[in-house]
Amino acid sequence: MRKSTLFAIVAVMGLATANAVAGGVVDKVTGDFTQGNCWDCTPGDELGFVAHRLISAQEATSKHPQRGFLFSWKGDGSWWEMNFNDSAETCVHVYADGHVRMGGLASDGRNKFGEPASQIGRYFGVYLVDGGEPAYFMDHGVVYRFSTDTWSTDAKEQFFHWCDTGILPAGIDLLPGAAEWPNVVFQGNLQVHNSSKDGD
Repeated sequence: MRKSTLFAIVAVMGLATANAVAGGVVDKVTGDFTQGNCWDCTPGDELGFVAHRLISAQEATSKHPQRGFLFSWKGDGSWWEMNFNDSAETCVHVYADGHVRMGGLASDGRNKFGEPASQIGRYFGVYLVDGGEPAYFMDHGVVYRFSTDTWSTDAKEQFFHWCDTGILPAGIDLLPGAAEWPNVVFQGNLQVHNSSKDGD
């Protein structure tokens, strides 16, 4: 088992315990699911770019810091991750029931050859919609890459602006390599919890 995989499992257990103690007063996102590359497809449609996601994250409040992680991997052994404990580089914003904008700097990863993943140092926005139960073809999302440049100040600024407002760059403001990939959950589950106790 990879060290990062073990870390992700331990982190899930730790964050689940913390959320239970917090009594549901924070906005949070949890999920262990498999997704394919489309938004409005239906069962039976062919899916490509299949990826697995393990997410456990909570939005910051006045009394609770932002924390958690996103761990993504594919069947070829490639993987990458984000560390939401680093609020200077990542963001979690549950802005409505079942809707979250999150993401930031990809901090670690490996490609299928065991080399550093191309995602490292790039900023990604992850928009997720919890469409209800069961998650099968009900939960959706879009991944936004703000630039292929690494550790880009401009990409970081655009990401945080999007996470806060939902406004994406367009036209001449698009940075090199900007792209988006819609997806649908077809296995596992995603939950986006918008607490009624956090005041937003």
